[in-house]
Amino acid sequence: MRVFALSDPHLALGTPGKAMDMFGPQWVGHADKMATAWDATVGPDDLVLVPGDISWARDFTTVAPDLAWIAARPGTKVLLKGNHEHWWTSRNKVRAQLPAGLFAVEGDAVRVGDVVIGGTRLWDVPGVSYHDLIVWQGEPISAELSEADAAASLKVYTREVGRLDRALEAMRTEAGKSASGGSGGAIVRIALTHYPPVGPDLPANELTERFEAAGIDHVVFGHLHSLDEGQRARIGGEARGVRYHLTACDWIDFAPVLICEA
Repeated sequence: MRVFALSDPHLALGTPGKAMDMFGPQWVGHADKMATAWDATVGPDDLVLVPGDISWARDFTTVAPDLAWIAARPGTKVLLKGNHEHWWTSRNKVRAQLPAGLFAVEGDAVRVGDVVIGGTRLWDVPGVSYHDLIVWQGEPISAELSEADAAASLKVYTREVGRLDRALEAMRTEAGKSASGGSGGAIVRIALTHYPPVGPDLPANELTERFEAAGIDHVVFGHLHSLDEGQRARIGGEARGVRYHLTACDWIDFAPVLICEA
């Protein structure tokens, strides 16, 4: 089984007025670009990870066409909540609405064959910033927060760290189980976050230490757009035994990127 990822598809098939074209010519017709690339790349026995910003929809009715679009693509899919996921309510309600072949993780984990996937949306991580690597259209958004906003952000981040801890523990549990469809080979552990858990050049922080201690092989994230192509060498890569992958669709030319084989 090959494992691919594509984050931030920002689908809006049931949400008029939410086309991504305003963010640059690369986004024009991006759903068709993704479908063409996905269908040509991914096989029915493969796994595709989609860590967040799946749809602009605001409820289960308007998200249905977007979920159907994902379900129509080849492979088994594992979804994670993003910061624009207004349709995503409770974990159990989301799972009850998903078409066949789609799974969701949120502070927990799922096993597909010999691959264990777990994660959480995360939030702005203290000390992690790609602000200076973004090619801004017009005036850059300020990276400075008011004292009140910083306190509120830290509160959300702390809650998300707790969810990450639960997800990593759930991954340990899933890795210890026998799974139908597995090859009996080594378990591959993949953590999903929507927000980047590590900054440019991959310095250590409290999250990277958690991944390392949990034996995570790959961390897949999204959220970042319009990054400077000239800085590609500073974004993602391997550090201290863990490989980090930015898979926002505009960063990977709207085609699922291969993470590993299992």
